[in-house]
Amino acid sequence: MIKSNIVELDVRPILKSGVDPFDTIMKKLQEINDIDTLLIINTFEPVPLLNILKGKGYTYSTERPEKGIVHTFIRKEKPEDPVKQTTSEYNDERTFDSVVDNYKGRMVEIDVRDLEMPMPMVTILEEIEKLNESMALYVHHKKLPQFLLPELKDRGYSYVHKHIDESNLKLIIFK
Repeated sequence: MIKSNIVELDVRPILKSGVDPFDTIMKKLQEINDIDTLLIINTFEPVPLLNILKGKGYTYSTERPEKGIVHTFIRKEKPEDPVKQTTSEYNDERTFDSVVDNYKGRMVEIDVRDLEMPMPMVTILEEIEKLNESMALYVHHKKLPQFLLPELKDRGYSYVHKHIDESNLKLIIFK
């Protein structure tokens, strides 16, 4: 991604005040020129926002210049090369139990059920970055995380899930 005419927006103070920075980010994107690149400085990768922006013709890249800091660069795609958004749900055809058996002894387990949004998604994405290709991530979640699914597909991951009850779902993510 070409990064030129960078316009910086640090959303950490907005988040610290307890306000969702979505409206501020969208307003800033409307204010900048198509040749500008918006740099969002945050403590996590704003995946739900990025999925929305992909559907609106934006492209992005992220960098982690230091621990706990994420730089997200967002730029309007050229009209002749629109970004395609995937809307189909992605799920591996294998059964949940067979994946459990296949990765027995090679799974990292996390529980995100008690985390406030967007921390379940942020935690999952951070954990899969640490996995080597022979490992899987076993996630205890409240529900199937719809905004996470296209991101998993884009990153080359498969998943299976098993619904236990109304607030308990098991999810296994693997390559």
